[in-house]
Amino acid sequence: MIMAKKLALIALLAVFFVSAFSVTAFAEEDIEWVEKQDGTTLYWGDTVTVNGYDIKAEDFNDDNQVFISISKDGEKLKTSPLSVGLEVVYDDRIKVYAQEVDPNYETIEKNGKKFKTGNWNPYAKLDILIKGEPRFDIEVETKKDTYDSKSTGDSAIDVSIKIKNEGDAKAENTILTIDTAGMEVLKGKTKYTFGQVFKDETLEPVNLTLKAPKPWEDTDLNVTAKVTCEDVRDEKHEDIGFKVIKIEKKWGLVISKVITKNNHMGKPIRVSVNVRNEGLCDLDNIILKDSVAPETHLQKDMVLEKTLSLKSGELTEKIFEYTLIPDKPGEFTFPKATANFTLPNGQNGEAGSNNSENIKIYGPEISVTKTIDRQQLNSGDKLTVTITVRNTGNVGSSVTVTDIVPPEAKLISGETSFKQILESNGDSKTVSYILQMHKEGEVRLPACKASFLDLDEYSGEVISDTPAVYVGVPISLEGSSEQPEGKTDSNQEKNDSSVMAQNEESEDTPGFGPVLAIAGFLVVAGILGRRRT
Repeated sequence: MIMAKKLALIALLAVFFVSAFSVTAFAEEDIEWVEKQDGTTLYWGDTVTVNGYDIKAEDFNDDNQVFISISKDGEKLKTSPLSVGLEVVYDDRIKVYAQEVDPNYETIEKNGKKFKTGNWNPYAKLDILIKGEPRFDIEVETKKDTYDSKSTGDSAIDVSIKIKNEGDAKAENTILTIDTAGMEVLKGKTKYTFGQVFKDETLEPVNLTLKAPKPWEDTDLNVTAKVTCEDVRDEKHEDIGFKVIKIEKKWGLVISKVITKNNHMGKPIRVSVNVRNEGLCDLDNIILKDSVAPETHLQKDMVLEKTLSLKSGELTEKIFEYTLIPDKPGEFTFPKATANFTLPNGQNGEAGSNNSENIKIYGPEISVTKTIDRQQLNSGDKLTVTITVRNTGNVGSSVTVTDIVPPEAKLISGETSFKQILESNGDSKTVSYILQMHKEGEVRLPACKASFLDLDEYSGEVISDTPAVYVGVPISLEGSSEQPEGKTDSNQEKNDSSVMAQNEESEDTPGFGPVLAIAGFLVVAGILGRRRT
């Protein structure tokens, strides 16, 4: 009886050990190992680090074995001898396989016996593998990056989630959880269970539809997809994918400022301002303001401020409609029309018009300068007067310059008048003439006039300053301070009639008749080859 019990106990223990060995063997076989080092060579005392583990060749023996230690963070975890073809595994996380073990010494034979030399430098070639783990690539996709809550077509957001196991091992108990950032789910669900997902396996896309919110301010929402799983050692893993979606606010005020393009000096610039409430709520007490562009002025004075209310979807056109007269050619940024108001939720709102581009005004810009070579001289002395006319505008022009000899002087040589076609962007003409002063005292030279006319019939007149000359008398202190070195600056004064009268015929420029004007136009067309720059 006692013998039978002993035999039964021995059989039970044998079954237990066999089962335990089978489970362990099965677990090891289930691990998907990833080779990190292939035949790396370690000499006596060498160490190699793989995924935080230090593998060291601690020693060698005469039986062609290498003693390997596995450590981490300075702690020795396992030591084992290895012969060729054998392996050592630590905690099913790292495996070391002996590909070759070489004592690497020379032997000599003497009297039929073999002896080792002293040059012994053994090494081992090892394969080092780590346990593979699942890792998921998750792509969260939507049709658009931005959704407008004011648009009916943007009321629903379709989301597609693509999942692939790009790790080195299969995943168990795989679960997808979706965080919709508070958006209501119209179709689909926020949790899916997939169970086992093999390495390199791609799952069918997960689709769901969300209801877009209607925020008062532009809002970024983060839709997140999280995949959790376990590996063969029942260790948990987590991967996350996300997509940031912008939801535009539910209110909106669109201000359109319409400005005529390709404007020319002497011709009106027409401006109109329209406002549309494209939002989902009514807007009251909208204070709309506009302002005049630089280098222009209103043809007719008016107040560019108005208070109005607009229901959702309402459009009001030509709230402001006015005409500007350009004062100077060039390229200018027109100021935006702005609106300030209070939203139904009590927040402050503001909007600006869409006129972000520059407006170009074409035309000549003529200046004339009159200078003298000296201010102090005696009666009978000669005085050199220099006239310079310049066009800094962006259109060529025909210019007629007329100067006058004062009664206190006599013209000795040179011309006091000339006609010239000046191109744009700084083209200039300079002439000089000589006067003989024959009356003592302070003599104020008359202003030089320059009249101009371009091919768009824009005309005007500018005058120079009036330099002072002192003949036989000392220079006055007042004159010296006003006219340093006898030079004068240009002073452009365009005729109001040429600027304001858009529909009236321009008068003939003094000294420049109709026939000569036509000839000037032909010369401009031939030389410049263009009307505008």
